[in-house]
Amino acid sequence: MRGRAERGKKKSWKTFVRWPVFLLANLALLFVLGVSTVRETYRGWTVDREIHALESEADTLEGRKMQLEALTQELISDDRIEYEARARLGRKKEGERVIVLQGFSATPTWTSQPLGVISNFSETTKSSKSNPELWWEYFFHGS
Repeated sequence: MRGRAERGKKKSWKTFVRWPVFLLANLALLFVLGVSTVRETYRGWTVDREIHALESEADTLEGRKMQLEALTQELISDDRIEYEARARLGRKKEGERVIVLQGFSATPTWTSQPLGVISNFSETTKSSKSNPELWWEYFFHGS
């Protein structure tokens, strides 16, 4: 009988030791799985946020590209080339008369200065003749 009682004590001690070890192993496994799940969820959220930011940037760049293409088409149009040749190079068509107004620069002011700033404004207001007198002189006394 004595052997039986000792065996019973050993079983209860082994059972007592096995349950906490088993429980701790399961808790450690659950903790590792939980941490990895949270880490992967955060990583997925970060990637989604980066994707949305890059899509937004791509849309912005696509809009800018369309603006630049429209500007390029405008600049290479025949009307624009003709305008630039007339304004900057002083070109004219056959049979046209070019009138040069004194006090104005040959380049348009809108290309080199902000809107509303006219550098030659003070020079044009110094004329002692009125506008109708200048027109009369242009039509009837011009060469």
